[in-house]
Amino acid sequence: MIHYRHLAVFLCFIFSGLSAQQTVIDSLKAEIEAAEYDTTKISLWIDLAYEIQDSTSLDAARKAYQLSKSISYPKYIARSEAVYGLFLAEHDLDSGITLINRGANRYLENDFTERAANALYIKGIVNEVYGTTDSATSAYEQSIALAEEYEHFLELGNSAYSLANMYNIRGQNVKALEWAHKAKNAYESGSHQKKIGQSLNLIGIIYDQSGLYSEALDSYLKAREIAIQTDDIDNEILISNNMGVIYDEMNNTQKSMEYYGDALEKARINNMDENEATLLNNLSYIHLKNGDTARAIDFLKRSLQIDLTDTYPCFESYPLEGLGAVYIALDKLDTAEVVLNQALSTGEMCEDAAILTAVHKDLGMLHSAKGNLPRAEEAFAKSLTISKASNMKNETKGTLYELYKFHKRYNNTSEAMRYLEAYQSLVDSLYEAKNVEKATQLASEYEFRKQVAKMEQERMESEKKFADEIQAKTYQNRLIMLALLLFFLLAATLGRSYYIIQKRNKKLRWLNDEKNKLMGIVAHDLRNPLNMIIGLMPLFQDVVAKSKDKNLEKYVELLETSSERMRDMIDRVLDISAIENMKVNLKLEKTNLTDLTYSSIHNFDVIASQKQIAIIDNIDKSDERFANVDPNYLVQVIDNLLSNAIKFSDRGKQIEVSLLSENNHHEIVVKDQGPGISEDEQKNLFKAYTTLSSKPTEQERSTGLGLSIAYKFVKAMGGEIKCQSKPGEGTTFNLKFEKA
Repeated sequence: MIHYRHLAVFLCFIFSGLSAQQTVIDSLKAEIEAAEYDTTKISLWIDLAYEIQDSTSLDAARKAYQLSKSISYPKYIARSEAVYGLFLAEHDLDSGITLINRGANRYLENDFTERAANALYIKGIVNEVYGTTDSATSAYEQSIALAEEYEHFLELGNSAYSLANMYNIRGQNVKALEWAHKAKNAYESGSHQKKIGQSLNLIGIIYDQSGLYSEALDSYLKAREIAIQTDDIDNEILISNNMGVIYDEMNNTQKSMEYYGDALEKARINNMDENEATLLNNLSYIHLKNGDTARAIDFLKRSLQIDLTDTYPCFESYPLEGLGAVYIALDKLDTAEVVLNQALSTGEMCEDAAILTAVHKDLGMLHSAKGNLPRAEEAFAKSLTISKASNMKNETKGTLYELYKFHKRYNNTSEAMRYLEAYQSLVDSLYEAKNVEKATQLASEYEFRKQVAKMEQERMESEKKFADEIQAKTYQNRLIMLALLLFFLLAATLGRSYYIIQKRNKKLRWLNDEKNKLMGIVAHDLRNPLNMIIGLMPLFQDVVAKSKDKNLEKYVELLETSSERMRDMIDRVLDISAIENMKVNLKLEKTNLTDLTYSSIHNFDVIASQKQIAIIDNIDKSDERFANVDPNYLVQVIDNLLSNAIKFSDRGKQIEVSLLSENNHHEIVVKDQGPGISEDEQKNLFKAYTTLSSKPTEQERSTGLGLSIAYKFVKAMGGEIKCQSKPGEGTTFNLKFEKA
């Protein structure tokens, strides 16, 4: 089983798209419709082609290309040719390459050398993706020559990087290293920091495959530092993966798992599927080494489930090879052979030396287990040849050890010893004390530098914090001095104000006492005439009884009831001090709300009829509903609400009174068709002496005390009163009491 070392692949942005949102696509389409000039439309069609992630991207590129035929600007014509060729190559490779060539040549003819170098670079990518590696190499080399001549460092670095990557995959690591250094130098000349980090990562991969661990680790550490500084999270994850690989090869499993775990967490947080697939593949290798085949299979299957055919078409060969190795360990040889042949087919198509070395080694082990010695020897030989030609020492080491076990198993002692000696010699060179010591030292120095930098940062933060605290303390002291000054000024002012207020309060208390005395006198003086009227009522009743006039009897009875109620009101309401201090003498008792409300309603029939107002009675007398209230106070509250409803309603309107029950409460509802009350006025509705913008319709008298008294009475009885109203839509009052 083989690790997958990860590097940044620059072609991803072309073929995988940029996860465009529909709003971006719609915006581009709208801009195209509104665009006045053809050159603007061409640029927008090209932008749209890159944003769309389905077959319609080709249509957008084609429209840009067709539109370019009607203009005479070479730059736009060349760009539309190159882009259309890029998307067309997926369907017709030859025609696509022809168009890209035409665009590159047009750029050159008009001295757009940077764009020409970029077009040749794109041509190289297209050829590489579709397997024509010789054509890809030629295109990259042309791009490099042109970019080098005119010092277009980004294009030079991109093409050199792609060449290095291609040679690395094919196992030609000497050439790969040469081009990787050329790419790094170009990026350094152009100050492209992120790209410098990516090229260092590739250099680390090449050194790692060659068994030069200290050089590889040095490159990885530098690359990782750049990735962190430039916030290049993608490359940071790739490098952490590769550092996990190298530590595993140095038999430091704990350190390897730390880097893998950190990278996997970041890949998942940032939804980087290709990185997650790589890390799952590599983690499965460690689980297999530790004998946990079940977990190894789980990780490999999860890796295969992530579809990377667009961005990394050759990747699936790695988890397939891993599954084959696991199935061999489980002695499921037929299943292993199927998946290994799939991996071999992909590896041959991609000319991937690393995967071909691993698959042939696995096939050698498989045929050995099946007892097919010739095929086993043939597979081992192929693995050894490819790994040696590619200078992949770790892979060579693994194959040599399997050849030793193979010959030992079949009692070919001399061959077994020969391969064991070769294996041991390679192990000694790979794990030479100086090499491992240097790699370990590099890692320690890197951690030390990080620690020193962290300590310096903490020191600077501590100094800044101390300076801030001194500044804050000085500011605080000044504020305290200012506050003390203000305090003394306020104290002097408040002292004088207190004296004046106390003097005025004394006068107010005297006035309040005089007011209460006056109210007591008024109450007493009103009570006497009322008592006389009530005392004379029996005489009126005798006279009325003799007249036998039913209406007159009704009026006399109403007069008597009203007089009694007025006397009760005088006893309660005119005691202002009791109302203001909520010292109301309540007599709560279980009261039939049905009878009380019904009686209160019909006391107002005569008054309502004078304004031709109908009081609609929605009360079911057969349904008795009880609550603990003071009946006298509740009658006053209902009377106040009905009186107001009549006062503020025009002639011919209606007033509805209902008695409802809900959960643990009874609710009395009084609804009129008056002018309504605004939200602002509702806020002060239950305050004493509040006057409304709406006035009684026939200039009836209103003091503004009624609702404030009603509110206090309801609250004293443990109830709740609410108002619901909108201007022009009438007013509804709700009285709510708990069921008894």
